[in-house]
Amino acid sequence: MKFVKFFGFMLVGLAFWSSLAWADDFVRGVYPATPPSSFTLYAFDPELLGAWDTPLYEYEKKFIPEKYQKLPILGGWYGQGFTPDREMLMASGLKKAFILENNFFSVERIQAALASMGLTLLSAPDGLEKTPQTFRAMGQIFNRSTRGEELAIWAEKALESLKILKSLPNERKPRVYFAMDADGLASSCQGEARSIFIDFAGGRNCLTCADALKPGRPRISFEELMAMDPDTILVESVELLKVINQSPHWARLRAKKEGRVYLVPRGPFSWNGHPTLTALMGARWLANLLHPDLYPLDVVAEAKEFNRLFFRLELTDQEVRELLGQNLAS
Repeated sequence: MKFVKFFGFMLVGLAFWSSLAWADDFVRGVYPATPPSSFTLYAFDPELLGAWDTPLYEYEKKFIPEKYQKLPILGGWYGQGFTPDREMLMASGLKKAFILENNFFSVERIQAALASMGLTLLSAPDGLEKTPQTFRAMGQIFNRSTRGEELAIWAEKALESLKILKSLPNERKPRVYFAMDADGLASSCQGEARSIFIDFAGGRNCLTCADALKPGRPRISFEELMAMDPDTILVESVELLKVINQSPHWARLRAKKEGRVYLVPRGPFSWNGHPTLTALMGARWLANLLHPDLYPLDVVAEAKEFNRLFFRLELTDQEVRELLGQNLAS
């Protein structure tokens, strides 16, 4: 009888250690195939991340512990036909890869390329409205259902709160221009991933393009921007905000004259939709700016909670105000 009990205990023990070993395969590292995939994987559980596909920006490093900054940079699939460094990826010893599925990349082609390097590709759906599905899928894939559920619940509440603004008639939606690049004359098209948060916040992107879903930064002339005469201007970076604040040309724009030029928050990653998970917080921030009567929000408190939940950051009110750009915007 004692032997039977001991044998049964050993079987349970073997099963337990086998499940730990399976989980350990992920903990030892997952390769993110695209930048949004790496940022989302980091938010979900940084211990899963085995590499970055692009170098981190300095503003990102301010919020990310050094041990994660030191992960190798292996390249990935993103703009202008970039692909990972095949030799480095194979030498890394990583066996699992992860991608957020969207219309910008051929998952089948990426899967075939990774398979030829000995990696198995795992995937979750991407898209602002699919954010709850994204986290629940990741919870199942990585055997962390509790973590997936808590992030999914936050995303569902955020989406529900924004419904009233997304359905506003066009005449009630302020026209928004998103200024990018060093001179502010590049932007993101209506419907493109980096500006979709504008729609959810009850705004209208000024820039419409024939191929809106194609990622890129189409450029316009300043005369075209003057003709658009946006109600609100969003700014991609601190450096560009300084250019706009010092420029006599931008001073001619109505949004600048009326004080409606805002730096899009970024910490640790930009709130403009890169990755999608931060776009939800970006949409809530922008909704409060565009429609304070319809969307009252304690932005400082909500930003603190968002960063605590998603990025394990305990920020002070002052740190959040700096993140929000309140000390930088004109």
